[in-house]
Amino acid sequence: MGCTWGEPQAVYDTMATSSTITDKIQSDILNCKICLNTMEQPKMLPCLHTYCQECLKKLVRANMIQCPECRLSVDVSAGISSLKTNFHINTLLDILQSQEKEAMGCSLCPQGWKDKNSAVAQCISCPCYLCRACGDSHRISHSTHTVLDLAPTPLDKADAGMILQQRISCQFHPKEQVCHYCSTCDRLICFQCYSLNCIKHKRLGIAEAAKLKKPTVIKLVERLGTDLQSLAQQEEELNEAMDKVKATELSIISNLESTLTEVINDLFKQGDAIKKTVSECVKKQEELIKAAKSNLELQKEKTKSMKELGVRVIMGSDVKEMVCLESIIQDQIHALQPVNIQELNKSWPRLMVNKSVRSMISETHLFTVTLGDSAVTESELTVPSVGQASHIPETHPPNQPDAQPTQWAVQRYYFDTMLGYNMMPKLTGICCSEDGDIIVADEENGVLKCYWNGGSLNQIISLPDEDDDPCSVAICDNIIACSAKNRLYYLEMDGSLVKNFLLRGSESAYPIAAYEDEYVAVSEGTLCSVSLYDLNGQVVGRIKPKGYDGIRFLFIAVNSEEEFIVSDCGKKCVVIFSRNGDLVTVCSESFVNGIQRPLNPFSVCVDANDNIYVTEPNRILVFSPMGSFKRQLLSTADGLSKPRILTIDPDDNLIVVQDSRFVYVYALTVD
Repeated sequence: MGCTWGEPQAVYDTMATSSTITDKIQSDILNCKICLNTMEQPKMLPCLHTYCQECLKKLVRANMIQCPECRLSVDVSAGISSLKTNFHINTLLDILQSQEKEAMGCSLCPQGWKDKNSAVAQCISCPCYLCRACGDSHRISHSTHTVLDLAPTPLDKADAGMILQQRISCQFHPKEQVCHYCSTCDRLICFQCYSLNCIKHKRLGIAEAAKLKKPTVIKLVERLGTDLQSLAQQEEELNEAMDKVKATELSIISNLESTLTEVINDLFKQGDAIKKTVSECVKKQEELIKAAKSNLELQKEKTKSMKELGVRVIMGSDVKEMVCLESIIQDQIHALQPVNIQELNKSWPRLMVNKSVRSMISETHLFTVTLGDSAVTESELTVPSVGQASHIPETHPPNQPDAQPTQWAVQRYYFDTMLGYNMMPKLTGICCSEDGDIIVADEENGVLKCYWNGGSLNQIISLPDEDDDPCSVAICDNIIACSAKNRLYYLEMDGSLVKNFLLRGSESAYPIAAYEDEYVAVSEGTLCSVSLYDLNGQVVGRIKPKGYDGIRFLFIAVNSEEEFIVSDCGKKCVVIFSRNGDLVTVCSESFVNGIQRPLNPFSVCVDANDNIYVTEPNRILVFSPMGSFKRQLLSTADGLSKPRILTIDPDDNLIVVQDSRFVYVYALTVD
């Protein structure tokens, strides 16, 4: 765990044990992050990241370049050479790449003595070379200057660090090096500034100024941490606002459609106008929210970069950077712009329904939609109107989706399948044993994870071929079946290999399901067929539904009647067919509040009564064994988050993988 700004002592301990910044000059500053070699012609992007000129040329796409580190897009239509050269990098390159200094004469000795009195020291502040006598005198007469002894070996990194500090130039006299800190002007100054402009001002040594400013810089960096949390909270509120505004659209359209079914056909013109107005309003709101999210993301990146810079300076030894950093961080904090969520909420549409004059239905507008605090007038709806309607508020709250039934599924528990840092899982398959133990296929980490009933980790199983990442998993007669690429593995419950063999075709994924203790059914993707393999690896059947022109089969389940339920992700439907290939039905639609919606299926499974469960991007649906739509079981209103794959355990508990990581277990009321 990294240190937190709530515990300053951890920062100081880290500073005490860390190597100085000069120890990493070559690797962290002078090496190009693209070619990993020492920089040549260093060019600086507006985000302050620096790379070789030639390396940047290779990244140009349509006169634009994207920073490899912060992803900032930069217009380089004027050419890479037009970017600013990083002269600080050039100076540091000159210093660290110099191998040996040739012996030279003293710069202060009379002309005739220079060859006799070899320089043994160098004043970095002047700069000049000094013999021993002149060096001693210079140290006394110029106590604020930095005088280094010249060594016969190449310049070491410690001296290079001191030189780097001295190379920070005065902002008003670029050729002069800063040597003091002016408290009155609140800036680093050179000798000329001190002599001409700041002679009556209060001045401090740079080290003393850095010591005074360091606590303030630490507090500012802590403030950045708080601001990052605030930005993350605002991002979460924006995401919630996006969901709510979409739910508002669905709620309004649902109520609109329900009312329209009770009236005569000529009212559909008004209904279409209302739907168009609402959709346009929601589209505008989505654009505003997306723009706000984009701006928020940019603020997060800038704040994060500034925080990292602050941490680096605090942990480093560069006192000038420490002094300069305070104003930079304050500017960044002042530049943060909070998102006005309440202002966005004011512009959401609301539906008004007039239910009082059904007899005058053809002479008046039945609906009025309000966009935020203002109503859309009849002249704006492009539908001829006669008379004036009195409007009664619609019964549902405008910003809340219709409540979904929850009595059919009650959450029992859930667990996280992430086992360690940098081991983010991607669960692509799930099944249950006869004892209710859960096995998931983690494609991202290339393993099967076995959990006891209750969510405790039992064991981790790796496939014999490390290059094969598990895709789908099923249990047949106490044998674990697992598909990986175009192979099917049979494993004992302890993970030992029984056999493996090639599957038909060249699909990217082969979802599987087991039928009792007899065989494993394999969904064959674009072949739109199902192959059946017994536990000896022999093909015992191959079924293609008769009269069905599919696109791509995905997930598969087998019910007690040995009927196959397959999701066709290409045609966005669920296909049910028998062992002999007879087509039972095709499910392609569902309903919400009586409104028909097209199906968008992903994973499928069946319970003990052969009811069919189907996942969509934000909800779980239930169909009868014959394929008739029964109900919406769970949705985002019930806390559902990106349901992916699902299965049923022996006790008829529904087990759902959400966000490709978490496993949720629900107790079902089966009918």
